[in-house]
Amino acid sequence: MNYWEWFYKSFYNRKVIAYSRFRPITTTIGFVLMIIFIASIPYFISLNVTTVSSIQQLNRILENDLPNFYLSDGTLTAEDEEVYYNEEVLDGFFLIDPYNTLSQKELLQLDEGIALQQREFLFVSNGEIQSISYLLLGLQEVSKEDLSHRISLLLNFLPILLTIITSLLYVALAGLGFISISILAFLALLFKGKRNLEYRHMWLITAHSLTLPVILLYWIDILIYPIPFTAFIVSTFIIVLAAVTSIPIPKRSK
Repeated sequence: MNYWEWFYKSFYNRKVIAYSRFRPITTTIGFVLMIIFIASIPYFISLNVTTVSSIQQLNRILENDLPNFYLSDGTLTAEDEEVYYNEEVLDGFFLIDPYNTLSQKELLQLDEGIALQQREFLFVSNGEIQSISYLLLGLQEVSKEDLSHRISLLLNFLPILLTIITSLLYVALAGLGFISISILAFLALLFKGKRNLEYRHMWLITAHSLTLPVILLYWIDILIYPIPFTAFIVSTFIIVLAAVTSIPIPKRSK
């Protein structure tokens, strides 16, 4: 069975998943990294498109007549202590909130737009909030006019910055995936019964059981409807148990 046939059957065939306990650990690690990458594609596309669009809109906003504000040590300060709210400078809302008066829940209720809060930009789109700190953008001591100039320069540097951010997010997701596999494999040992299974076998089975839950549920989570993290854990564990029960119990010799 070649690599892609194994990948395809890991979606539904519990016997193939069970037999994966004999696969090399290095091959399985690469398999997990590929699964997480495929599952993350919609998220990475959404993140990059939203960030580029939002920064372009922010650049247009700063060209309009806005209240004076400035950044000092990566912290936003404005002349007016009240929240500045405007729906005319872009498609959506734009607000300046130097004291974090509005919570993220309240921002989501405003639909789509951009918020400048105390220490970060917040880009609200499709029911999600993407944040980028001023320090990450190199904005420490900046006035409104300087910020407009910096944002224009940032648009040229943005592809490299987004590549770095996307890579770091992928590493974080991969780390979360391996931690989850390790914990679930340990718990699955409690259900092995009299089967000759060790922790390494359970780890390999659990790694291949991720295929369907991670790809399907994460795509649904990003594209259709939010999925709680417990759903990933429970569905993966059910597939692990189904694969384990397909392994026959050795008969005792007389």
